[in-house]
Amino acid sequence: MYLKSGIMTNGCMIESDEGTPQGGPLSPLLSNIYLTPYDKELEKRGHKFVRYADDCNIFTKSKYSAKRVKDSVIRFLENRMRLKVNMEKTEARRAVGSSFLGFTFTTIKSKDGLGMCRPKQKKIEKFEQRIREITKRSRGVSAERMISELSSYLRGWINYYARGYFKKWLEGKAQWIRRRARQHLWKLWKKAGARKQHLLEVGVPNWWIAKYTKGLSSNRYWRMGNALGSAITNEILQEKLGLLNIEEYYRVKHAERMEWDRTYNSQLEFVFI
Repeated sequence: MYLKSGIMTNGCMIESDEGTPQGGPLSPLLSNIYLTPYDKELEKRGHKFVRYADDCNIFTKSKYSAKRVKDSVIRFLENRMRLKVNMEKTEARRAVGSSFLGFTFTTIKSKDGLGMCRPKQKKIEKFEQRIREITKRSRGVSAERMISELSSYLRGWINYYARGYFKKWLEGKAQWIRRRARQHLWKLWKKAGARKQHLLEVGVPNWWIAKYTKGLSSNRYWRMGNALGSAITNEILQEKLGLLNIEEYYRVKHAERMEWDRTYNSQLEFVFI
């Protein structure tokens, strides 16, 4: 019934002819059921591996072993499991710099004994592109909706990648995000009178407005996005306009992930090869 229920695309129901809905819980469940013999085969051979759905990494001690195991596993999957292996995404390489589920591994262990990783470069580029789309000046959406969508996306992205080590990168990127949010507000408010009124409403002091009166009619949005940093401060963006405190949210979630990893690692013995 789940496979035949159809999918929603832009508010329209479309019949599903094959496959499982993308992002649904059924896909990884069926993968785990069907690939159980594959897991058992790897365990029988003594391989160290990690798998989620159809994404799998197998760790070996040498480059030669990696190539040999890759060829052997491909034969097993295609001949015994009757699956087609995507050769473009299959490679034998060093563990450092490899990727898994959107993470790139940067070194074997961190100072606290836990593996270090960060978001994959392609995921970072996709993240930046999505931020540009949400804060695009010509979108024509309200400030409340823009801030809500931006905070929601940031919260979900950080929740997923919080285990990674990218504090300094995020601090620099947070400044860029806030500047884009400010320039969006500046474009949205349009005229000098409306800009003055909105600035007063969010708590910008009169002295700032008086000092930058001539600039209130400026349409150099990116430049004004930077200048507004002294008026629409981070505190105003977060407390009065509702933008997520990006750095603090990452700090809290990263600490939670690390505490979970320490607890989990104290119960199991992991082998890094």
